[in-house]
Amino acid sequence: MGTQRAAVDAILKRRASAVLRKDRAQFLADVDPANKKLVAEQKVLFGNLVQFGFAKLSYLRGEPQVKQWVIDEYGPTSYSTRVVMAYQIGGIDDQLVKAALGYTFAQRGGRYVLVNDTDLDPGLPNGSHREAWDLGPVLVRRGARALVVVEPGNTKLAASTLASAEAAVKAVNKTWSANWRGGGLVIALTMNDQQVRNVDFSNPQQESLAQASRVYRTLPTEADKRGVAGGAYVVVNPVDRYDLSTRILAHEFTHVACAEYGLYAPHWLIEGAARYVDWQTIAGERELDKHRRVVRSDYLAAVNTLPSDETFFKRPESSYEIGWLTVDYLVRKYGEDKVIGLYQGLALRGSDQNQRDRIMVAHLGRTEQQLFADLKHS
Repeated sequence: MGTQRAAVDAILKRRASAVLRKDRAQFLADVDPANKKLVAEQKVLFGNLVQFGFAKLSYLRGEPQVKQWVIDEYGPTSYSTRVVMAYQIGGIDDQLVKAALGYTFAQRGGRYVLVNDTDLDPGLPNGSHREAWDLGPVLVRRGARALVVVEPGNTKLAASTLASAEAAVKAVNKTWSANWRGGGLVIALTMNDQQVRNVDFSNPQQESLAQASRVYRTLPTEADKRGVAGGAYVVVNPVDRYDLSTRILAHEFTHVACAEYGLYAPHWLIEGAARYVDWQTIAGERELDKHRRVVRSDYLAAVNTLPSDETFFKRPESSYEIGWLTVDYLVRKYGEDKVIGLYQGLALRGSDQNQRDRIMVAHLGRTEQQLFADLKHS
């Protein structure tokens, strides 16, 4: 077992090094040459990976996965293991991101090589081995703080999406946080790939144009140290990828910018902040004031509290609008820096209503229900 682990560790180290050095021969040298299908797939994977511009990359061996059917398939020397792909895309990730894989190795010609990279997929977390680089050939285009992924040859879509993405990054800095220095990764692949990462657009009830997809990394809260995720990459609904706008991406990139705060902010604040930013990209004060009046009469007048996390997505139209109105009110009354500080405090420690009220009183001198009363009578 020790010999197997050492051999696998060496392969994983060479595999990461090959990507960083753009050495295809080294990457393929540890793939079973008799498995032509696997070799072809690995060629595509390598061609994809080198386009992303990884600043850091490593493959870390996990515990062995002993499966009798794997031994039957690949022989007594086979060794299956979960693998953590730890990476940082330059200009996009401000810290290491972790993704789960499952590899099987076996001796061929007196040395260990990769013989399969999909057999363990059913036992991995949802969305594993569904990264943009895992789904067939891709085209990657990079801007200053944005990265766009489309299918090969679709340079027009790549260019238009990248332009919208770069404008959206600027909108988030201008309207929400000038201190955000991260970037946006936009995955806008074809209808053939309706599930990308942990986002599944094959569900007919999934009507969103785009979704900020979760990545696994270390964030400030205790739960995050165990590998809980925060939204960071934007996956575009294949049906709508030609209808992307700066507004849509500004909404999603606000989630990206706020992901580093933590996980516990209430939904009305999470979505309200994103909608606040996206509205700022399309409306002047006259239009905003008109929309405030509409939201007050059509939605706010009909409720007695801010939407709870449990009911937020059950009444999405009302919830999003009230969330927007609340954040808009907070920014106009307290200023953006104060609201960002509130968001950060709630995201870090607001795991229940008592904690949320304590944090809100510390920042605003108001509980959540008192804030709602202020909003109602403002």
